Amino acid sequence: MTRLIVDPLTRVEGHGRVELLLKDGRLEDVRVRLLESPRLFEALVVGHRYDEVPDLICRICAICSAVHKVTSLQALENAMCVIVPPLAAMLRELLVLGGHIQSHALHLFCLILPDLQGTPDVVALLRQGDPLAKAGLELKAFGNHIQQVAGGRVIHPINPVFGGVAYRPAADALGSLAEELSRWQRDWPELAASFLQAGNYPHAGPVLGSAVATGLSNIFSLGGGGLWVEGEGELPAASYAKLLMEQARADSYAKDAAGASGPFLTGALARARLSAQEGLAFGFPEDDTGIHANNAAQIREIGRALQRVAQLLDTLLATDNDEPLQSDRKQSLGGGSGTALMEAPRGLLVHHYVVDEWGTVVAADIVTPTAINQRVMAAQVLADLAGEEDPARLQDVTARIIRAYDPCISCAVHLVSIDRSPGEHAEGRSDGPEGVIGIKSSVF
Repeated sequence: MTRLIVDPLTRVEGHGRVELLLKDGRLEDVRVRLLESPRLFEALVVGHRYDEVPDLICRICAICSAVHKVTSLQALENAMCVIVPPLAAMLRELLVLGGHIQSHALHLFCLILPDLQGTPDVVALLRQGDPLAKAGLELKAFGNHIQQVAGGRVIHPINPVFGGVAYRPAADALGSLAEELSRWQRDWPELAASFLQAGNYPHAGPVLGSAVATGLSNIFSLGGGGLWVEGEGELPAASYAKLLMEQARADSYAKDAAGASGPFLTGALARARLSAQEGLAFGFPEDDTGIHANNAAQIREIGRALQRVAQLLDTLLATDNDEPLQSDRKQSLGGGSGTALMEAPRGLLVHHYVVDEWGTVVAADIVTPTAINQRVMAAQVLADLAGEEDPARLQDVTARIIRAYDPCISCAVHLVSIDRSPGEHAEGRSDGPEGVIGIKSSVF
């Protein structure tokens, strides 16, 4: 058996590698290994007060901090039966949409575009004066501007608080966003078409995995109460654990979604597939580029996110200043168990907490989209490259397939703790699963 290693994976968020195992010169097996140092957030938040947890949990990832914080807040509010006022809900949605826009822009125009243009990185494109690269960075900056206005700062937002938001952004700040948005709504169709025309994808087979998502409706939404699963319809949010059946792996620092209905596919393409099956407005048929169609799905999501931002800004600017920002929490809150689902840029994000009668978090469980996709990424590489013999093509196309999922390894690897054997590398990596002598699930 021969082993080819794609290490490090480039133009993805976080540190990981792919091992390609060849038998008689042909691809026989694929292992996707998420190797960024685990940060154990689920264990870290146990013992903290409920209102401290969202500020801690959003440190899982800077790119995804807004959606982690809002999902954490919603799960804790569900546990303690707290209803957020409409104005606060709109500001939170605006914040999450800003994160969605900036993350998709980063992925498409900084990480994928170099593949399409045949350059090693976006810096080379910027030096060449590539208009798509320049516009993509400007779009990312606009998404960050939305987060700054709605969340108080670009990374680790401070405006969302338990029960609502801390303050209402100034009218001139919202008006500035609306003016900037009008330009993007005008320019986006041409920019999106230019990106799609640049498509330069390797041959790919059918997309694998059972699609899973939330927030499916005829109004573009990233949040939802139900869990949509291909072939099973809509399930209650609380059924996520039984559906996904996460378990630890010896060759990765992230848990694996090992449920019987899997392997699972989540992300923009999964949302589009499920929407099409349900006859919803945002569905569209998959094209012949295989998993690379996830890039086209993200392009479409940016356009819909811009439309939704416009709707929210119009409503916020027309809302009276005396609208409440936080729920009335005069009565005793008590404890409980709560789950919240949200569509992060890469797909389904789940937060679940148990809070005791003193307001202390006693258990936490977080499922991230990259952890959900971990198994199907390996299966897709194997399916698309089965029988391939050329080592250079194997390594190049493997990296492009993994990039198509837009993995955020930083979000995925906080889920387990590792017992390392003395013979492992100092940085905590081993050359194979035999180097890890024990993996313990986190507290939940």
